[in-house]
Amino acid sequence: MSIHRANITVTVLYEGREHVLRTYTHEYRSLMALIYDKLYVVNFGDCKGIGRCGTCHVRLPEDAEETLLIRSGNEPNTLGKMTGVLPTSRLSCHMPIDERLHALRVEIMQDEEPGLY
Repeated sequence: MSIHRANITVTVLYEGREHVLRTYTHEYRSLMALIYDKLYVVNFGDCKGIGRCGTCHVRLPEDAEETLLIRSGNEPNTLGKMTGVLPTSRLSCHMPIDERLHALRVEIMQDEEPGLY
């Protein structure tokens, strides 16, 4: 029995530069883990994916698939305490690596005062 592993490419905008990250379905448990592993971002993912620090805040494009914009777990609470949050804001630790991310473009948002919320 084979497991389907779709190739996934995500473009990450950070500090004005585009970074193309390549992976496959479920290679990482979340978009945060992929970014943490492949791109050096200061203080990114400080809580290691439990959704409490807000340091993995990303902005999705306005035309992103609707299911990608659904916030889960404690994500709404954490985002509600942060500055610069938009309707297309997500915590990347709550975004699993699956086919919906293919060809997605996200921007890493740096909160003025990152920390546990």
